[in-house]
Amino acid sequence: MNVLRWSVRVLAAVGLVVVGVWLVSRLMPMPKAQRDALALLRPVPAGLPSGGNAFDGIWLLGFDGVPDAEREGIVAEDGTRMQRLAERPDDAPMTPVDIASVAQGRYPQVAEVTLPCRWREAGCLAQVRVDPDAVEAALVAQRGLLKRIDALSGDSHYRNRFSADARLPIPSFNLLQRSLSAHALAHVQGRSDEALAGICSDVRTAKVLMSHSDGLVPANIGAAMIGGNVRLLASVLAELPVEHPLPATCDGVFVAPVPQALSLCPAMQGEFAMVSGSIETTPSGFAWLALDKQKTEGLLALSMAGACSQRTMEALAADIPAQWPVASSSPRRLECAANALGCIVARISGPAFDKHGLSLQDAGARLRLAEALLWLRANPQADAKAGLAQMPARLREGARPLLLSSDGTSLEVTSYYGKDNGVAFAVPLPGTATMH
Repeated sequence: MNVLRWSVRVLAAVGLVVVGVWLVSRLMPMPKAQRDALALLRPVPAGLPSGGNAFDGIWLLGFDGVPDAEREGIVAEDGTRMQRLAERPDDAPMTPVDIASVAQGRYPQVAEVTLPCRWREAGCLAQVRVDPDAVEAALVAQRGLLKRIDALSGDSHYRNRFSADARLPIPSFNLLQRSLSAHALAHVQGRSDEALAGICSDVRTAKVLMSHSDGLVPANIGAAMIGGNVRLLASVLAELPVEHPLPATCDGVFVAPVPQALSLCPAMQGEFAMVSGSIETTPSGFAWLALDKQKTEGLLALSMAGACSQRTMEALAADIPAQWPVASSSPRRLECAANALGCIVARISGPAFDKHGLSLQDAGARLRLAEALLWLRANPQADAKAGLAQMPARLREGARPLLLSSDGTSLEVTSYYGKDNGVAFAVPLPGTATMH
């Protein structure tokens, strides 16, 4: 009996300690670092940007024959449906039919196709030349899509029109990649001005996605588009006489961007809103014992707000890798006692965020490289080495200087992002292919 009484007392004491720790954890104020991070990720609401929203066009890219007059109504109808889906409990399943656009039942979808060119791969022209007839045949059914992709260059920003909920669909951004093969084919078939105009159009769109979007996916898609189109531009210019003019639509496209244009902050703010919107406000059952929405947001903000810090802006200005420290991910902290689920979410999500901005920095370096190529075309010198020496310092110098290849036929710049880290992004110099 004494043993039983002692055991009950021990269990009661342990229970009191557990409850006490939970209460202390729950009542702990949010640390200042987290409050500051939240302030960076929740800017004062501003008015909607002027100009067209690329979301509408990209959301409906996969549907042929949608009249311009009906596009806004379809997107609005889809938005209403997505809002209703976002109001479902987190454990309620969403089927492909649920998240599909209403356009799916009204207009034909773009045919699936296999095309040779990819944004992150070299050799686009060579791959098209393997069988240009096959590429041309594959693109016949893509003509409407290609026109819609070209029209996106007139938009000024990208704002997701759906609720901030990670469970909802995003547009099929990969459809944008199909135009790369079309531009390469145009040049291979002798329509070089058409190819150049298309490349410039795509880069305009890419710069909007990279610098004026509210999500990590569109920002990174924009960066990839820039890299692929700069590489194709250089390949085309290598095969044209240096005096061949670029279309007027290319004016101002290939210019080294200002540091602010490479900031991941606007995209991260949109990403934070989506992640935050996916955290349950009123957890079901006993989940509330292990989830505090506000404190989970604070933990996530610590890992995301580095994109908006002054330190990151200074790194962008110096063109050095913009990285920020990741907050402690250990769940064995007092603040996690009453927010175990939130700490797990933050631990899973946090470490990856500081890598995304490097792809934008690489895109900026590649635009600088493209501007340098155009400068060399406009200012011919005795040889490439002399041309590089005469080039404005802002283009050739810096943390990642432009370098000539050993044979003097290509120009390269170092990469920072992911698997490309340290690898040179190399493109041929203008007119070099015509010398052989």
